[in-house]
Amino acid sequence: MDHGYSPSPCTDKSGEFYTKPFTIFRLFIMEKQDELLLLERVFLRIGSAETDEQLEQVLGKFLAPVLLKLSSEVEGVRKKVMEFLVHVNKRFKSRPTVQLPVEALLEQYRDPSISPFVTNFSILYIKMGFPRLSSEKQTELIPLLMQSVSGRPEPQQNSLLQLIIPALQHLKFPKSLQKKYELIGLNPVEDKTTTAIFLDFMLDMLLLPYNFASFTARPKTAQTVPPPFAANTPNRAASATPPAPSPPPPAATSGLSEAAFKRAIGVGEIPLKPEDLEKVKLGILEVLGAEIFAEQDILCHLVVGTSDTRYLNQDWNNPVVVAKLFSIFQGTVILKGQRPYSKQNSKIKEDQKRVPAGGLLRAKIFPFLLKSKTAANQFPACVQVVFDCLYREQTNAKLKSMAIQFVHHIIFHCEDTKFRPLGAVLLSGMVKFIKEAKEESKLRSMAYVAIGKIASRLPDLVKKDIGLLQTFFDAVSMEDGENRLAVQEALSMMRNAFQGLDPAQMKLMEALVLENIEKEQAQARRIAVQYAIAVFPADHLASRYALLLACSDNKEETANEAKKALKPYASMEDGKEKEADKRLMPSFGDMVAYIQQRSDERVKTQQKYVTGSHILAFNPKTFAQVLLYLRNCLAYEAGIESPNASSISDLYEEAPKIALHLRSNYKSTSKGPLASYIRMIRQVLTALGSEESMMCLLEIVSVARDSLAKHFQPHLPWIKNFMFHSRDEIRSSAAQLYATVTYFEATDESRTTALLGLLENLKNGVLESQHGSLVCCGYLIGLMLTGDLNDANKENIIQALKDSVEFLDSSQALLSVGASSAIAEMARRGPLPLPDDTESGLSKRSLVEKLIKKLQSSKESNKVREKAAVCLGNLCVGDKKFPFTDKVISGLMDAAAAKQMELHVTIGECLVSAALGPKSSLNRDFWTTSEADFKAPDDCEDRVAHLLELLLTKYTRSANHHIRQAACIWLVALVQNCGSHPSVNSQLMQAQSSFMAMLSENDEITQDVASKGLGIVYESCSAEQKKELVSVLVDTLTTGKRHKQQEVTGETQLFQEGALGKTPDGQGMSTYKELCSIASDLNQPDLIYKFMHLANHNATWNSKKGAAFGFSTIAAQAGEQLAPYLHQILPKLYRYQFDPNPRIQTAMSSIWDALVKDNKKTVDKYLKPIAEDLIRNLTNNQWRVRESSCMAVCELLRGRTVDDLVPYLPELWETMFRVRDDIKESVRNAADLAIKALSKTSIKLCDASQGSVGEAATSQVLPCLLKAGLGSQVQECRAIALATIVKISKTAGKLLKPHIPLLVTALLEALSTLEPQYLNYLSLHATMSSEETQDKLDTARLSASKTSPMMETVSLCVQFVDDSVLPKLIPSLTDLVRSGVGLGTKAGCASFIISIVGQCPKDITPYAGKILGALLNGLNDRNPTVRKSYASAIGYVVKVAKDSSVEKLLNKLKGWYLEKEDNSSVRAACGITVHAINQRSPDVLRRHGALVLPLAYLAMHETKAPESTEKDSSVWEEVWLDATPGTEAGLRLYMTEVVALAQTALDSQSWPMKAQGAATLSAVASKMQSQLGPPSLGVVLKALVTGLNGRIWDGKEELLKAVATVCTSCKNELLVARDGQPNVEQEVVGVVLKESQKERIAYRMEALTCLSAVLECYEVDRFSDVAAILYPTIEEMKEKNSKQQASDHDVTHDLWLKYLQCVFDSLGQVWPHSADSQAEHGQKYCEYLCQSLTMSTWKVDTAALRSLKAFMKKSVILKEDKLKEMDTATVQPLLSPMVQPICKCLGNLKYSAVRSEALELTNLMVSRLTSANVLDILGHNQISALKVALETVSKENQMDLSDTASDILKSINTFCN
Repeated sequence: MDHGYSPSPCTDKSGEFYTKPFTIFRLFIMEKQDELLLLERVFLRIGSAETDEQLEQVLGKFLAPVLLKLSSEVEGVRKKVMEFLVHVNKRFKSRPTVQLPVEALLEQYRDPSISPFVTNFSILYIKMGFPRLSSEKQTELIPLLMQSVSGRPEPQQNSLLQLIIPALQHLKFPKSLQKKYELIGLNPVEDKTTTAIFLDFMLDMLLLPYNFASFTARPKTAQTVPPPFAANTPNRAASATPPAPSPPPPAATSGLSEAAFKRAIGVGEIPLKPEDLEKVKLGILEVLGAEIFAEQDILCHLVVGTSDTRYLNQDWNNPVVVAKLFSIFQGTVILKGQRPYSKQNSKIKEDQKRVPAGGLLRAKIFPFLLKSKTAANQFPACVQVVFDCLYREQTNAKLKSMAIQFVHHIIFHCEDTKFRPLGAVLLSGMVKFIKEAKEESKLRSMAYVAIGKIASRLPDLVKKDIGLLQTFFDAVSMEDGENRLAVQEALSMMRNAFQGLDPAQMKLMEALVLENIEKEQAQARRIAVQYAIAVFPADHLASRYALLLACSDNKEETANEAKKALKPYASMEDGKEKEADKRLMPSFGDMVAYIQQRSDERVKTQQKYVTGSHILAFNPKTFAQVLLYLRNCLAYEAGIESPNASSISDLYEEAPKIALHLRSNYKSTSKGPLASYIRMIRQVLTALGSEESMMCLLEIVSVARDSLAKHFQPHLPWIKNFMFHSRDEIRSSAAQLYATVTYFEATDESRTTALLGLLENLKNGVLESQHGSLVCCGYLIGLMLTGDLNDANKENIIQALKDSVEFLDSSQALLSVGASSAIAEMARRGPLPLPDDTESGLSKRSLVEKLIKKLQSSKESNKVREKAAVCLGNLCVGDKKFPFTDKVISGLMDAAAAKQMELHVTIGECLVSAALGPKSSLNRDFWTTSEADFKAPDDCEDRVAHLLELLLTKYTRSANHHIRQAACIWLVALVQNCGSHPSVNSQLMQAQSSFMAMLSENDEITQDVASKGLGIVYESCSAEQKKELVSVLVDTLTTGKRHKQQEVTGETQLFQEGALGKTPDGQGMSTYKELCSIASDLNQPDLIYKFMHLANHNATWNSKKGAAFGFSTIAAQAGEQLAPYLHQILPKLYRYQFDPNPRIQTAMSSIWDALVKDNKKTVDKYLKPIAEDLIRNLTNNQWRVRESSCMAVCELLRGRTVDDLVPYLPELWETMFRVRDDIKESVRNAADLAIKALSKTSIKLCDASQGSVGEAATSQVLPCLLKAGLGSQVQECRAIALATIVKISKTAGKLLKPHIPLLVTALLEALSTLEPQYLNYLSLHATMSSEETQDKLDTARLSASKTSPMMETVSLCVQFVDDSVLPKLIPSLTDLVRSGVGLGTKAGCASFIISIVGQCPKDITPYAGKILGALLNGLNDRNPTVRKSYASAIGYVVKVAKDSSVEKLLNKLKGWYLEKEDNSSVRAACGITVHAINQRSPDVLRRHGALVLPLAYLAMHETKAPESTEKDSSVWEEVWLDATPGTEAGLRLYMTEVVALAQTALDSQSWPMKAQGAATLSAVASKMQSQLGPPSLGVVLKALVTGLNGRIWDGKEELLKAVATVCTSCKNELLVARDGQPNVEQEVVGVVLKESQKERIAYRMEALTCLSAVLECYEVDRFSDVAAILYPTIEEMKEKNSKQQASDHDVTHDLWLKYLQCVFDSLGQVWPHSADSQAEHGQKYCEYLCQSLTMSTWKVDTAALRSLKAFMKKSVILKEDKLKEMDTATVQPLLSPMVQPICKCLGNLKYSAVRSEALELTNLMVSRLTSANVLDILGHNQISALKVALETVSKENQMDLSDTASDILKSINTFCN
């Protein structure tokens, strides 16, 4: 067969005939059949092209001409071209090496005579083919492409430019400008429109960022047809799967609009990679730099190019580049004194000297210098650049700003050796700039900061320049807000440069600080404070004075900084003692003198402070700080390292040393610093009356009372005024001062007078006066009791005591407290002059009883009770023979019932004082005697033994836990204060037992106190006692027995309030219980004492009163003893550090810190024992142990190498997963942290770079995670296990290979088990809704699973699959395919199979059959998404499978399709499977085409239910069209198989299958038409006719349609009689006629249609038989009003009307051509039709009119020649009855279709009659009626009807005239 030529007759000029082959271009102008035949031949040529070369050759020859046929007027030709192009697209895209005829297409595209529809397709194929061309060919076609841009629609312009732009990089520009124009095909001067378009597109490309892919998300689905194809092929599905939703529009990026962004990236095309985009941009810049375009047109392009991100990421530290930049910036620079020689040592010629760059260029260069560290080290160029830009005339503000920025850059990055010579130059330049640049505020602020940075880096430059500093301090006040902050910043950076000044400079600095310390500007004051601190030593007078002034600053941060600086430092710094001559505080005398001098100066200035009539040098806050600082200077001078004067008790501790210092160094008090100090205090007190000044005055007078008391004797009234002050503290201090001055400088008479005056004041009723007098009485009488008393004094004292006792019961708490304090002070200093006991009146007994009552009263406040307790304790201190000591002790101890910790601490101190009596240190003068210097008298006894016995035998064993707590506190106080007392020392064992018993208390305070007591007991013992105590401890620890059991009574409280709300594991005593456990395990019970001190070294017991021993000594001793046992101790201690109880945690951490010097090394050394202990205790039955173990695991794994833990990882993971599901939330949270740490460690260990350790870790961890992690019921465990597996997979690399079978199957299973539950819920409920909803949901689920971490990990594993992995992988994988549950798992299996097929196609071939079997089984799944996934996988697997396996698969699919016709899902699965094979492995499908393609053709004609949503028929259609060169060609190839399969379908017992077979044969006949010849034709027709026999079934109508199609399409072949071929006129018509008599109306309609078509086509006269069927129906219609109701048939009204329409249409078609039959039936035929008109709907009327028209055309007697010969009587009966119904139809104004048919019938009738000149046979009346009806129609608005009516009227009128 010749596919390229066709002979055709033609004549030459001589008129002779000859035959000549026509070219392909001339063939396209042939007639329709020839065009289709030619296209079919081209199609076959394409289909038969097997290799890429053959396909490329055919496309090169035929593609462009075929595209021209798209403009054909014949629809069949256009459809055939579309089929051809669809086939070409699929073949082309699957073969990347095939070239298209781009040049021919481009020429065709440029042809202006070609229709736009053709050019649209041409540009599409140009876009497809151009990127495949070589670079040389692309550059050759650039001119043609560029010349095609002008005048095109914008989308086509964009397409052309998208092709041109990437090809620009290959251009090589010549020197000639004209040749450059020719090279790119553009002359910018002549074609400005194209130039503008081209430049705009290049600018958009330059603006396109390299990460533009992140701005848009395009689906990665390849279109099989370009967009215009889909628009013109409505009968064809676009793809095998439903189209993905359109992507969101790309987001615009910097500098681009959305439209520009779209066209730059080329939406729908493959996006450029960043490196390719860079090449494209470089190509654009090459074009721009070729001097083709005007400079102003490309300026923006170049600016954009300079800001390209890849251009900016350059190395600006290259010395060569930097030097070049400097040379351009400065030009040729010849320094003064330097010879002008170049680097080549040759003299620089004058014409070779470079001129410095201009301002614009310098502004461009500067940013790059600021990026370069090398530029900061280029001397002297860097300095020259700065000064050039600052001071030259050609400079500007921008260059100046950059120059100062460059100074900052130099300061930061210049090397030290180079910066030293640069610093001075830069400093002078910045100072000069600040002075000159008065108007440039912002630049000056930058310069200020630059100077600060220079000074910070080179302090020697500014150290001696106080003038510069003065300038800056002035600037702080003078500059505006922003600059002021800059100056402040600069000064802050400069301050350290001025340390160590010489005396002269120090004076200047001093004046500078003092000048600014009180300025209005807060910044100036702040800077002055900073300089006072940083520049001057701590004993500098003026700076301290300045800081004192700043203490009252209204800015809190300034005041706090000054106060902090004035606090004295410790005498040790960095472990070394300071030199003796370097004082930390100034001399008291010097400081007082300096302050006095300054005060005298200030009172004469405006800075003085006036309050009332008093003038002070300082404000109240400043003066208070001055006095306190002077006091601290005195204390420091006295040898107190850290003076403190916050309270009276602090003064008592420091006073003895101050007193000793004053006696030694300050003999004179009337003049000198002490007198000045006192004068200042008096000034403040007189004017302000502050608490601090009164304390200072009291202290100085009390410590130097021998010399100062006499000076204050005249001022007693002044002091007395302060006794009545409103503030309690001032009253108390003034009262003590008054008593001191009165006692030490007065006679007995004056003392008595003073005492009487105080007693008188008690009666005046003023609260403050009474309180002050009470307190003063106490202090005065206390002093008096230290000496001898006369009788008068005794009586006055007794009266004072009586008055004080009366005030004990005052309702005013202040007076009651004052009375207690007064009595306590009296009793402390000596025995009270009261009888021991009397029946009436005041006695010592009554006083004790009253105080005890006061103490034990719950109505009193804590302060009143505490003062009462102190008073009771002091009663025993001052009286050596006090008879009621035991009563006092008992009364104090009976106050223990209440739970008041503070009160018990006070009572404990009072008990010790009472028990010691006069031996107590309270029996001393606080002002002159220290506690260390106190010596107890020997001539008195104490009651310590009695108190100890009571505590040990009674109170520590009380049933009341409050009493036990109080007793514990008291016992600690006794042991601590009387540890060396013989009675206590002998009872240490019993004390230890009591403390140990207290450890079992549930109260944490009691436990803490008891543990402290145990430590004190142990350290207080001698060596023999320690041994004895240890033996008791050993017995207790080993036997568990207590030496002293608590007696349980009915009042015993076994649980503390709220204790039952705690955990049952004894949380409160866990610390000590575990410590004892450790000591017991080591068989070293004596270590418990070390543990106690280590565990309880806290702030509470580290105070001055409580701390007895140093922590460092205890820790060292414990460390020495524990060293041999660390391997046993450390695991437990390590875990205890993380106990949830903060107390236990703190205690254990203290012990750990004491024992472990290097934490990291120790843990690494004992890593295994610690790990084993933690794993063991992770499942402990105590929750706190589990929690602490989790936290310990977390810490253990953090930041260390744990290679030795690899064997423990599986057990650790499994255990942690169990703990993560703990019942207690805190344990779960701790386990969560531990698992995260374990995950990080596992990921690190399983890295491929870890070598053998990584391999071992991977083999240990992965199976555990897969089994215990992914299989866990706890969601959090599954999540962390999955995350860990994913990360391990990324780092393990090839280490995964042995574990891939287990890993992959586990992860694929997890795709479903780890799917969110809400998706399963939605899926379950979606099944109740539409299939479309279910499909969308399943698609979303599938998409989520594909992007899940599990699938990501599975994808990572694919690269390691090879022939060594497959034997274990395939069985488990196929089992999972068969038994997997869940959409995710099934789809994941399919996806993984696809991946491994691509990874190792040859290796997987032996297993392909097994995989296909498993996947085939999955096609029965009820979920359509799963079926699609399996089908897609099958499509890939068949590519590597054996032919036998593929054939078996396809036979199975064919069998399923034919046998399971009732199962639509299975049939759909068959379709998508075959479609997948066609898409993924088209060659395999073609090899088995005879097996599968006939099935595809049969399936594509399946009749789907109306509600069906699965487009499986379209899938089959796509398979057929893709796999065949065309429908007709395919049918010719597989005709035998198609017909056989259709016949099998017809023989099926299923009615839908029968209908499908019939539809298939109908389509075969319709497509093939005359080409369907023998023997297939006979077989087809016989099969159809045979199928018509029998009863009616749903879909049988398809057989009738097929019969009609076959008979009408293949008439010529069927007229020839052949064996095995049914006779149409007899067999076929007979069978169809029989079918036309069936009762079912719908089926009868189809049968009549078929019968009418066959009879009309073959002109067979069977009118009698047909009329016998149809006339009864017409009769029935006439009898009933079909408009109102249907016939008796059980049919709907609409169906009945359709049937009537079919009846009338059939009458017209079957009207015979025989004259005899016409004569026989003509009259009746016309009557039926005429009577039926206007009796039914308009559709029926039009059908009747069409039948009358057929009658008119076919009737022999109505032919023109017959009418002339025919007798009028013969014709008139036929035509006359028609006129009236026709007129009615012409008058039907509602339906134009009726009028149109009636008009056509009238025209036919009138034309026939007028032509024969026999119109008058109608009669005058009928003609007139026709004329009237036609006139009405001629007036219509519908032009075609009115024109036709007018023409008919004209004919009638012409005849009549």
